[in-house]
Amino acid sequence: MDASNSSSSSLYNIPHLAEDGGNWITYKERVFTAIGACNLWRYVDGRATLPAPLALDPSSNAPLMPGPTKTPTTVAEIAAHEDLIDEFYYKDSLAKQQLFSTISDHVLLQVQKLDNSSMIWKEICRIHEGKSDL
Repeated sequence: MDASNSSSSSLYNIPHLAEDGGNWITYKERVFTAIGACNLWRYVDGRATLPAPLALDPSSNAPLMPGPTKTPTTVAEIAAHEDLIDEFYYKDSLAKQQLFSTISDHVLLQVQKLDNSSMIWKEICRIHEGKSDL
């Protein structure tokens, strides 16, 4: 599935995680499968990272490409870099939406302020590991 064409209608229907974590083992496997099928797992496991912001030349305030060379940027390079940042936030938001749609309001309130889907998933795991009866 092409995640760039994903929408809320294409997200997979995963049963809600029980408040007591009783279905944690099966829930976790369904999340792995659904988010992986959307090609978003690297956002949840932390391998996808937000591109570094463009640096500014201290003397001219002109944007510079990130990295050791810090070369001046063209308008096209700036636009391409902004597209990479937008893509990260878009795909990370798709992963967060999939997670948020399957957890209780109580758990959502505990994780909603975390920065990205990877941090949210780690906290959901921390809350529920070892609670399943399966």
